[in-house]
Amino acid sequence: MELIIGGAYQGKLTWAVKEKGFDASGLFDLSEGFPTCAFSCFYHLEALSRRAVEEGMSADEMLDRLAPFIENSIVISREIGSGIVPMDAFERLWREQHGRLLSMLASRADRVTRIFCGLAEVLK
Repeated sequence: MELIIGGAYQGKLTWAVKEKGFDASGLFDLSEGFPTCAFSCFYHLEALSRRAVEEGMSADEMLDRLAPFIENSIVISREIGSGIVPMDAFERLWREQHGRLLSMLASRADRVTRIFCGLAEVLK
């Protein structure tokens, strides 16, 4: 599994499509929910984690649901932990659980790449 992270609108999906040569049939938008089959690339992990935290799921539970489908895929996620800590309790909880999920994915990943301004930086 490869994990691609970066801030909003930094070109993560554009970079992955260009570098890996995906077409639309290989992409799955996680904002639609948990996958039910494998795809080449999953994106919008932050939207999935937000919905899952709203439903009371922990990062461990999210990883358990994702793991069977992402083993040989690319997972793309916005990094939401930088910046000002939100005052709202739910926003802090989501930020914490999403960060834990990203940390667990990074530890399992063969490669971790951060995209900033469309430029790739290999972290692992």
